[in-house]
Amino acid sequence: MISLIISRLKMYNLPRKMILLADMGIIVTGFPLAYLLRYNFDFDQLAFGQVFMQALAVISPVYLMAFLWSGSYRGIIRHSSIEDAVRLFTTISLAMVALFLLAVMSRFMGMSKAWSLSGSVLVIHTAISTVLLMGSRLVIRVVYHAFMDQRDHLKPVLIFGAGSMGQITLGVIENDRVSKINVVGFIDDNKTLVGKRLAGKPIYSEEEAFGKVVRIKEVKELILAVTPHKIILERKKALFDRCLKQGVRVREIPPVKDWIDGRFNSRQLREPNIEDLLGRDPIWLNQSQVADGLKGAVVLVTGAAGSIGSEIARQLMAFDVNHAVFVDQAESPLYDLQNELLKRFSSDRFSVIVASITDLYRMQSLFEKYRPQYVFNAAAYKHVPLMEDSPYEALRVNVGGTRLLADLSVKFGVKKFVMISTDKAVNPTNVMGASKRICEIYIQALTQARHKSTQFITTRFGNVLGSNGSVVPLFRRQIEEGGPVTVTHPDIIRYFMTIPEACQLVLEAGFMGHGGEIYVFDMGEPVKIYDLAVKMISLAGLKPVEDIPILFTGLRPGEKLYEELLADEENTIPTHHPKIKVAQVREHNFGVVNLMIDELLGAIRNESEADLVIRMKALVPEFISQNSKYSKYDEVTA
Repeated sequence: MISLIISRLKMYNLPRKMILLADMGIIVTGFPLAYLLRYNFDFDQLAFGQVFMQALAVISPVYLMAFLWSGSYRGIIRHSSIEDAVRLFTTISLAMVALFLLAVMSRFMGMSKAWSLSGSVLVIHTAISTVLLMGSRLVIRVVYHAFMDQRDHLKPVLIFGAGSMGQITLGVIENDRVSKINVVGFIDDNKTLVGKRLAGKPIYSEEEAFGKVVRIKEVKELILAVTPHKIILERKKALFDRCLKQGVRVREIPPVKDWIDGRFNSRQLREPNIEDLLGRDPIWLNQSQVADGLKGAVVLVTGAAGSIGSEIARQLMAFDVNHAVFVDQAESPLYDLQNELLKRFSSDRFSVIVASITDLYRMQSLFEKYRPQYVFNAAAYKHVPLMEDSPYEALRVNVGGTRLLADLSVKFGVKKFVMISTDKAVNPTNVMGASKRICEIYIQALTQARHKSTQFITTRFGNVLGSNGSVVPLFRRQIEEGGPVTVTHPDIIRYFMTIPEACQLVLEAGFMGHGGEIYVFDMGEPVKIYDLAVKMISLAGLKPVEDIPILFTGLRPGEKLYEELLADEENTIPTHHPKIKVAQVREHNFGVVNLMIDELLGAIRNESEADLVIRMKALVPEFISQNSKYSKYDEVTA
């Protein structure tokens, strides 16, 4: 019965006219009280009839006009905020000033004593009105939320951050009529705030909150309400880890730029970005050199419809390029990229071309027409298990396409050719990684031939978060479908970076060296995929294994437990950026490499898949197949 009444009260709002009438009642009754206080409750000196007439004839109209002008009666009383209090105080102050002016005028005009206003009484009346009007709202708010907080079906949460963002978040939650959240307190790292109260809510230290409050209050969720620049990633990650260990879900407020009309509501609270699980701060690169190099240039990007290629396209368009040419054979995602760019840039600044990088006639015609000065080659087949079953395609596209683009770049005098490689090219255990290593070898050999004007650059990095085929979107989709989340091996680890970081690296690498370099990115500590799955399930508010099962499927063909960024025979030298290094690799004779790749590409139409892989192993001696049908051929090439 009580819960039904509370539920009805929650859905019911007092009519504005009733609130206005109540406010006017406080004003009228407060005036005689002001006289009593002024004359020390000496009833003999008061003519109550005259006082009430003054209140009705003079005080009431002034306050009524002030209320109507400010609209202070239009708010929802039980959700009164600081803004409402300020508006009410402004209304009372305005009425007081108007009444003081009337009092002064009445004296100068010699009005009868019956209608004159006492300045001291007005001051007392203003104080009484302020206390009663604001106090009544505060009492209603406190009583209402006291009842609401006692409901069993409300979800107790803690807010991390007792600053301005925390206060805004609390107000948003409490003013949301459909919210089922009960804020039981704040957590803050500022020791001067711990032990105090904010808007009636206690402020705890992290130790106190997780030591007893979470358990006693049965807190199941923490809302992170801190602006990004005020909390370092390591602190944020440690907080997440602690929440996950105690079964507390984490959500955070959206960035201010994503607020609707400068405000956000509780339905915008979201799960943390997966970047928060990387365990390192994002690396931002100085791109002034990139801007200088690209100014007025014509740039060609292959694989422009893919995850990396499309982000390179977006970042390129932010520079003052003369023209950008975006090439891919996937027409639908390329069409999507075109529409996206047209919303921000003029169509004469870029061209979108559907074409295959393996088509000699098509590629040569593009080079002849556009004469690019910079080429970023992001086109490649990258899926390890699929390429393990299709060596023909891996060689045709990855090796053949890259070689064709590199040769055309030399022929047409391209300044720089930047190839996007992978950590799987290091000590490759699969066809895809070996094909990318062959690409590295070829463009290095071109540079080391020392008679080519084009500078060839290679960028080598690990897995990219959110890319097509990445484990992160796969896990997210599996969690949304109720599981199971599939992990190939409990001990498998990978390096991760974000798409914007990867593309910044690619662009900067294009202007750092003089050709022949393989740039290696410091990607921080590797991530255990099983731990990543556990965190993603937990951050979704679910329990790993119990709510979402985790299924081990076994290593896929060509897959290894860990990836490397440097081969055994390689070492690195530093660059001007502490997070970017250059791999020192063995030199290759261009004539020998060119002949072997000629024979390899010439054989793809005539020889079996096994024979093609044997040729790859001869060209890349460190290519040792793992968990693959091609493992038996390692002895043949040993």
